[in-house]
Amino acid sequence: MKRTTIRNWLVAAALVLLGSDNLTANPTREERSNVRVHYLEIVCADVVAQCAALERVHGLSFGSSVPDLGQARVAEALDGSWIGVRAPLAEHEQPIIRSYLEVDDIAKAVADAEEAGAVVAYPPTRQGDTGTWAIYILGGVQIGLWQE
Repeated sequence: MKRTTIRNWLVAAALVLLGSDNLTANPTREERSNVRVHYLEIVCADVVAQCAALERVHGLSFGSSVPDLGQARVAEALDGSWIGVRAPLAEHEQPIIRSYLEVDDIAKAVADAEEAGAVVAYPPTRQGDTGTWAIYILGGVQIGLWQE
């Protein structure tokens, strides 16, 4: 009985090790996605304190609030992505950090997210001169999409 258990354990371990090559292999440049974070939104109770900490820790420089972004104070990172810090827009809005990923076709991206099982929290919405954004939720995680 013990030999069977040990043999089964060894076979299972070998299968895991043989299959793990796919998990640890680095994709080639051609296989990598060109996804880029366009906007990192931080919703918090104390915007001033959060901006001060981000400036001190990361060397960011936040401007004045931007009406098109829910009065967020925005800093631009070296790679051109934006980091916005704002207060909740409604009593029910909880603190969150939400990434908005760039997409070429936001309508298609939203449809693809729905087909993958996501719920669309906010459909594509034009936001002044900053672009069009949407938010979907899957597994309790909110993902933003952004098209310039």
